[in-house]
Amino acid sequence: MTIMSDRQILLVDDEKGLRDILSKILRKEGYGVITACDGQQAIDKVKNYHPALTFLDLKMPGMDGIETLSKIRKFDDELIIIILTAYGTIESAVKATKLGAYDYITKPFQQEKIKILIQNALGISPLTEKVDYLHSEVREKYEFKNIVGTSKKIQLIYDLIEKVAPTDITVLLRGESGTGKELLAQAIHLHSLRKANPFVAIDVASLPSTLVESELFGYEKGAFTGAEARKLGKFELAQRGTIFLDEIGNLTSDLQVKLLRVLEEREIERVGGKTKTKLDIRLITATNTDLEKAVKKGTFREDLYYRINVFPIDLPPLRERREDIPLLIEYFLKEFRKRYNKKVRDVSSKVMKIFLNYDWPGNVRELKNAIESASLLANGIIQVKDLPLHLQKAMMKEEENGGSLKKTAQQVEKEIIIGALEKNNWNKSKTAKLLKIDYKTLYNKIKQYQINSPPSLCLQKKCFPEGKE
Repeated sequence: MTIMSDRQILLVDDEKGLRDILSKILRKEGYGVITACDGQQAIDKVKNYHPALTFLDLKMPGMDGIETLSKIRKFDDELIIIILTAYGTIESAVKATKLGAYDYITKPFQQEKIKILIQNALGISPLTEKVDYLHSEVREKYEFKNIVGTSKKIQLIYDLIEKVAPTDITVLLRGESGTGKELLAQAIHLHSLRKANPFVAIDVASLPSTLVESELFGYEKGAFTGAEARKLGKFELAQRGTIFLDEIGNLTSDLQVKLLRVLEEREIERVGGKTKTKLDIRLITATNTDLEKAVKKGTFREDLYYRINVFPIDLPPLRERREDIPLLIEYFLKEFRKRYNKKVRDVSSKVMKIFLNYDWPGNVRELKNAIESASLLANGIIQVKDLPLHLQKAMMKEEENGGSLKKTAQQVEKEIIIGALEKNNWNKSKTAKLLKIDYKTLYNKIKQYQINSPPSLCLQKKCFPEGKE
């Protein structure tokens, strides 16, 4: 019996665990799922079931992904094939795209990226299909008001995004690695007029310089050795939506020229092609390097810099907004409780002090990773022994130096209390409830840190005694 379905997906991987995980994700999204454990099974099931899309593992015993792809292409040059690969075999995955694979995704993968990749590949309308990546769970994740933090620097970023999102202005996100640049790019897109259309992200730094052009602009069949089918570039895949170029400072000089021309003319030409395609996209870029210095050194074009630096947003490193750390901890603990079904409620006071004092060179990403690994080891409360070794060493170093840890923790606690008071218009009863402490404890902390109400508020309340608010 031959089954044909525009919502049928074939999963090809020799690891049963991965097949089961992916099957569960896809069935939950409303897709029919077929599985195969090797290349020959994959070929047979493509012939019998005619799936709309196939996930194909690159490394399998016997017939590997490249050979399987080549054989499928001999009788089906329309099937959308997405390569599953580990970080160590990205070059082979790129080779597969030259043979006609639609794209590749690295293991371990994120569920939302899988869903968005399928949506883009199948051209599914986000307004009508369940696979819509704007469904409530994803929208909640990327709502910029839910990006965790109440510090003044984060609040400023919320205000900037709220102003720029509804426009088509080009945005440049500047910040260290791990500060959440792609998350903010997603938030901008999902608050824009283009939110019903694709968001396509590409990390320029992760690709060999020789492959960036074909990835960005696509190529025609026969454009170079191994190009056995036409491949659309990221710009075309982002039509009517948003394209996000991460680490744009890594572009070579010749690609800078080509990108500038694309931005000026709003059209692209595939590698090996003779016709041009008009573009309707919004561009967001990001960098963790100082592009102004790169311009002065001559390694980044000045005209391209001014083209992308229309609306810059600077993301602060985590060490400059330590008052957000307790909120981030709570947010990540909630996420990992759900993901791993472990009842890890909180971190110990010693762990909190380590987190508040540590400089976090990897920023929010490093904090998230630390909490994830500790959550797997902890029982109820994360203790120092559950932390990654480098954080345990940071604790020992602070104890050897003495004093500075307590001082930093108290400073952060003071900033958290002031922030909560400001949020509640200096109403101490409401602030105590927000901080989950009793009124007397809050009152003593205010006295300890010598926190004074603003003069304007004092006049407004006629300087009522404590407790009369």
